[in-house]
Amino acid sequence: MPPKSGSPSSTMRRSLVLGGSAGLALGALPVSSDLFAQVGGDPVQDAYVPRTKYALLIGNRDYPNRKDIAPAHKNVRDLKDVLEYYEFKVKDYRDLDATAMMRALAEFAAQMRSVGESALPGGVAVVFYFCGHGFQSAGRNYLVPAGVDPSSEKALTQSLRLAEDILVAFPQRYPGVSIALIDACRTDPTIRRGVDDFNQISAPEGMLVFFATRAGRPALAPVSPDRNTFFAAALIDVLRDANGVTPLDDLFRIAAVECQLRVKTEFDKAKITIPPQFPESAANLRGRFVIRNRQLELRRSERRRPMAGLQYDMSKMDERWKTIQTTLRPARLIKLCEQFGREFPGSEFEQQIRVAIAGARQALESQRSAGLSGDVFEEVIGDRDYRDDLIKALRGDKDSAHRIAIAYRTGTMGVTVNPRRTEQWLRFAAELGNGIASWELSEIYNEAGQVGDAARFETKALDLGYRPPPRLATRGY
Repeated sequence: MPPKSGSPSSTMRRSLVLGGSAGLALGALPVSSDLFAQVGGDPVQDAYVPRTKYALLIGNRDYPNRKDIAPAHKNVRDLKDVLEYYEFKVKDYRDLDATAMMRALAEFAAQMRSVGESALPGGVAVVFYFCGHGFQSAGRNYLVPAGVDPSSEKALTQSLRLAEDILVAFPQRYPGVSIALIDACRTDPTIRRGVDDFNQISAPEGMLVFFATRAGRPALAPVSPDRNTFFAAALIDVLRDANGVTPLDDLFRIAAVECQLRVKTEFDKAKITIPPQFPESAANLRGRFVIRNRQLELRRSERRRPMAGLQYDMSKMDERWKTIQTTLRPARLIKLCEQFGREFPGSEFEQQIRVAIAGARQALESQRSAGLSGDVFEEVIGDRDYRDDLIKALRGDKDSAHRIAIAYRTGTMGVTVNPRRTEQWLRFAAELGNGIASWELSEIYNEAGQVGDAARFETKALDLGYRPPPRLATRGY
């Protein structure tokens, strides 16, 4: 088993990445309304356990003008240990300049194209991790090579673009799941007009992009090279303790909460009053993905064998769990999950139960904040992709809710064009924390002459961490 990563201690401030919602927190407040109706169509999500697994890890510690990221090398070492435990084939690099980063990415991309062409659906898992400096400018996110001052004028020309240079290295035909872990800053170093210039993104299909902190908040790194960043430490510990049953996106939600708790503990000790970092993801996955190794598979098969003195009936547990998986109505989902937890304490689904309850509570809260009635979610329509997104949206997934809004706008995923449903789902996605959806909603209201609503959702989009590229801006940005 990989070594346990370090616990939080002395820190230095490091401006960092992210845009999004703190609604992933497991302590979200419950809502009593029960307005979401159960939808038929048996919307069971596909489940995959990838057998082909690759990872590319880059830790850039060395930056000029006393801007080193001390834990970068340790982050790479420890994450490599965890991924190799899960039987990933790992390539790891340290302190790469721009040329070396491009070369490493090109080689990785060529290998992944070959893997993607021959892989079965759901058969591949790919991880990219970057620790170092980064920033956002004019709607694009950049990762800074070693040796480049992120505040210098040349940073923009020498840095790599996250979407155009990094994410394209992943398999593009969706043979499985691709994960980008970005432990870097997204604040524009020039800080034009005194305003942080940050951005949310929409992930390509088959990808989950996990940022170390939301937009406008600092992320911390210990001053010691013998410590991990808080983001890496939380992620490594959660992956190390995973049971081979909890899906990856749920594990990342748990890691986000764990990171926030660790940083808050440090802030309280140091009497720092600024809001702590909170990691956030942008996801576009079909189905659920679980990573296991042979050891976890053997352990799970042994755990599920009938045994004398077992506290509960495994077949009954599986039946109840299937009911939970096919339940859409958030209020009912919460009740079923709470009942499951009481009947089957300590089960292999315990982590998923916690995440499902938190997500359903967030969905209810967002539905109430958006002022939506339950009929928005009542239609028995859509194809399998629509139902997959519906399940996730009603469990608090901001990106799935946004994709449903797009489906109603474009007439895809088995639904017809419906401007009213587009508006309603954009409102729901915005309340879940999707800044892009909030901006698109402001554009709709602006065109309709609803100036007050347009201004409100434009402000909300910026607060959530989305600033449109200049070519898309219509009101002075």
